[in-house]
Amino acid sequence: MWSEAIKILKGEYTIRAIKEHNMDQAIIFCRTKIDCDNMEQYFIVQGGGPDKKGHQLSCVCLHGDRKPNERKTNLDRFKKQEVKFLICTDVAARGIDIHGVPYVINVTLPDEKQNYVHRIGRVGRAERMGLAISLVAMEKEKLLSDVEEHLKCTITQCEPDIKVPVDDFDGKVTYGKRRAAAGGNYSGHVAALAPTVQELANLEREAQTSFLHLGYLPNQLFKAF
Repeated sequence: MWSEAIKILKGEYTIRAIKEHNMDQAIIFCRTKIDCDNMEQYFIVQGGGPDKKGHQLSCVCLHGDRKPNERKTNLDRFKKQEVKFLICTDVAARGIDIHGVPYVINVTLPDEKQNYVHRIGRVGRAERMGLAISLVAMEKEKLLSDVEEHLKCTITQCEPDIKVPVDDFDGKVTYGKRRAAAGGNYSGHVAALAPTVQELANLEREAQTSFLHLGYLPNQLFKAF
């Protein structure tokens, strides 16, 4: 019963985060396919969903149980900003090339800490600022501690209103857009994020290398013979 209550509350807090930050585009990560389906259904109940273009909660779903044509169509609709939110699992999100996404919401934390880095790496690219929000129950989830140890930093916590604590960035950035020339000194923040960004680059390099070895190279050897 407690677990079910947490799942319901996470749906409510997802919408609270969307409204608090007036999100117009975000990737929403769930751990399982059924969690994705439930979140999409929750958005539909709230008046949004796949067929509500322009609605604050318009969304599409992307995971392994959706048919290939549906997955392609849903991803294209999100890229074209016909819908505001892409609800997906880690597996479905791998290899997605979407630029300028301002927000990520982690409804449930991933099973592996490396996947957390992969998720939050969807935002803040190409010198753009991004905000990643993770919804964690009061009973601190074990993976969160692992992630903090892995990143060698403490993840900033916010109150139930989902407002971001005031810091050097307050009022100086627009998520998803490049920072203006004027503003505060960001050197400390950049230095803190550098190891995480480097790890993300290494993960993507490993994925590309694996693809070459498993797909491209055997074909070339076959052709050589």
